[in-house]
Parts: sequence; C-alpha cells; structure tokens
Amino acid sequence: MVAGLEVWALTGDEALRSALNDSRFRRNWRSWRALGEGEVPENHPVRAMVHLDNMLTSDGAEHRRLRGLISRAFTPRRIEALRPTVEKTARELIEALAERPADEPVDVKEELAYPLSVAVFAALFGFEASHHDRMRAMVATAFSQGSPEEVAALRADVDAFVDELVAAKRAEPGEDMTSVLVTANEDGDRLSDVELRDTLWLMITAGFETTASAVANGVRVLLSNPDQLALLREGEAEWATAVEEVLRHSTSVAALPFLFAGEDVEIGGVTVAEGEPLLLGYLAANLDEERYGDNAERFDLTEDRPRNLGLGHGPHTCLGSSLARMELETALQGLFTRFPQVAAAGDEPAEMPSVFINSPLTLPVRLGTPAP
Repeated sequence: MVAGLEVWALTGDEALRSALNDSRFRRNWRSWRALGEGEVPENHPVRAMVHLDNMLTSDGAEHRRLRGLISRAFTPRRIEALRPTVEKTARELIEALAERPADEPVDVKEELAYPLSVAVFAALFGFEASHHDRMRAMVATAFSQGSPEEVAALRADVDAFVDELVAAKRAEPGEDMTSVLVTANEDGDRLSDVELRDTLWLMITAGFETTASAVANGVRVLLSNPDQLALLREGEAEWATAVEEVLRHSTSVAALPFLFAGEDVEIGGVTVAEGEPLLLGYLAANLDEERYGDNAERFDLTEDRPRNLGLGHGPHTCLGSSLARMELETALQGLFTRFPQVAAAGDEPAEMPSVFINSPLTLPVRLGTPAP
C-alpha cells in the first residue's frame, strides 16, 4: 500500500532492472488504469507526483526527445565547471563548523548537507538565494505526502514559482541551466510551456533533497562503521569507493512511483495486469542478497560490489549522477578529514516521514577538535 493505493512493489534487483529496461512497462501516467477511471482522488498526494509531463513520465521517442533537449544542460563540461563551486562551498561550510565549540552538537544535515546541495543546485540553475527556503519547503511537502489541502497548496505554489522563474529567464537569460531549458531547441522542437514547467519541477525535486539526504546518509553510515571509516582515513580504501557503497547501502531514494504495465506482464513470478502500477523499490533492490551476496546489508568497502541502482538504471538513469557523486565525495572527505574525532551525538535521529526518501530528519554530531 502507498498512501491508500494498492500497488505492486519491485524490490528485487533482477526484477527491477528488467522492468526498467522493458518497453512493456510505461512511465506515462496516462497508462495508469485506476487514474484514468477516476479511482484515484484528484487531491491524492502521489497523483501530484506522477501527473506531470516531463522526461520521468514519458516513454520511447517522447522520452528521447525530452531527454535530448534537457541533456545539453548536463554536459560533462558544464558539470565539471561546477567543481570549483562544489569544493569552495564545502570548504567554507566545513571551516564555519570548525569555529564551533568542539563539544557542541551540530546538525550536519542542516549545516553542511543542505546548504551544500542547495548552493550547488542554485548555481547550476540560476536560483537566487532568496529562493532557497521556498524550494526546500515545496520539496519537503512533495516527498512527505501531505494532506490533500497541502498538496493543493503545493501545486499552486509550484506553478507560481516556476512561472515566475521562467518569466525572469526569458526576460534576461543567463548561462544557467534554467535559461538553457527555456531556450532549448533541437531540430525546431522546444519544450512546451507544460513540459518546461513540469521539467523544472522535476529538476527541483530531484536536484538537492536527494543529494543532501545522501550526504547525511554517508556521514551516518560511516560513523556507524568505524572500521570502514578507518580504512578511508588510513588510505586503504578510496573515497570514490565509499561514495558507491553509500549509494548502494544507504541510497537516499528509497522508492519512486511508478511504472505501469502496458499489457499483462509476468515478472518476478506474478502477473501484473495492464494498467496496474509498480513501485520502484531502489533501496530494497540495493540490499538484494542474490546480487550483492549474503552480506548485502553490511556496509563494506572491501567488497567488490556489482553496479548498484542508487542513481537509476536504463533509459532513466539520473542525468545528474556525476554531480551527485562529486558533491558526496567532496563533503564526506572534507568533513572526516577536518574532524578526526567527529562522533554521533545523542540517540538515533528520527527518519524523514516519507515512502520515497531514506534519510534522517536531522543528524546531530559532535565534531571534536578540528585537525590543523
């Protein structure tokens, strides 16, 4: 069940990978039988997540068209050009933490993970600093599956926010990715107004919450596994390896809605009827013992793990995957290098109230004395 909806859940690695590459399964919400027949309430929170027209909710040629237009905003050159911003922002945030009393609890999600991910996202898409709190509030509501009233207010706020942003970029375009999307043109084909609005909302929801949560997850799992952290500090494991293991073991994207069966399909030993939805269980699949071995639930940098699903798979692999890895490695290496005594503070924090995001609400730590 997902917020009162009956859905299938793909939780095994093989089944999920297979479905993500199977053209019999559709992303487009128009393939959802229950939605088309009026069984899903207008104000249902999950409906607000899928009733969109962007590359995440499109298939085949339409998906290739939209991804082609959007991918020019994510060229390797453009992403690599952000490295100085990522490194400078992380360094400044970590140095600000070094000014705090060594034994004073610090919420590293609030004071490192969020400000880093939001600042990088803002630099990429040309958002003003005044937009940050508004974006965070909207995304928090989207992922928390709020009340019908909150969902309706969210939709109105999103539309107003994106319309304001598009108008500003049309009037005065810059080098940022929002301007690229506003002016994107391939063989005379542009994003429609609806596609542009829904694409920007997709970028906002995917752009910083998932990365901030991944950073928090990385800090938490390394503090919980001091033997693995010691390997990194002693140079016996690479930080890039730690990033991949965080993305596997503690992926911030627990699940995503939905694939829809375009016909009756047998998968994982069951038959999914045409029009039925399947929840994409990324976290469960990343802990699948059939793929990752009997110790799949252990965070282990010494294991030679196969490629994980932390940043998607197939045609819908995350366009920003290289940027997410860059931010995660920079933040984790910077924090644990600057603070060799950092330790968890207090009880295990509460989890975010979301089916879709795997992350603590807060992550209090004691930094200890910073390294010189």
